[in-house]
Amino acid sequence: MTKIFTDMKRLIIIILALIPFISSCKKENETVSMEQIREIAWNSLSEQEKTSVIGDWKQAPVTESTYNQKSVYAVRFNTTYDTLLGPITVYIDTSTKVVLGQALRD
Repeated sequence: MTKIFTDMKRLIIIILALIPFISSCKKENETVSMEQIREIAWNSLSEQEKTSVIGDWKQAPVTESTYNQKSVYAVRFNTTYDTLLGPITVYIDTSTKVVLGQALRD
């Protein structure tokens, strides 16, 4: 009976020790994924659009949204023309990672 209790204690300690490693791996994968999404969006921009982007494009906000009834990532790039036209928003399909289009700029 004592051996079973000792073995159970060891198992619990091992599981508790592994939890931080498992949870940090998930966060790292999510970060890499958002970096990839930003890069896909950036590469879809024309050279003229790229030159108008202000700030670091690698820090562009990525949010989940819908576009033509599809689940998408929306990547927003602020530009020098935001006061006239608004930011550039690129929509990327969440499952295929394909650019579906851009939001209309006013």
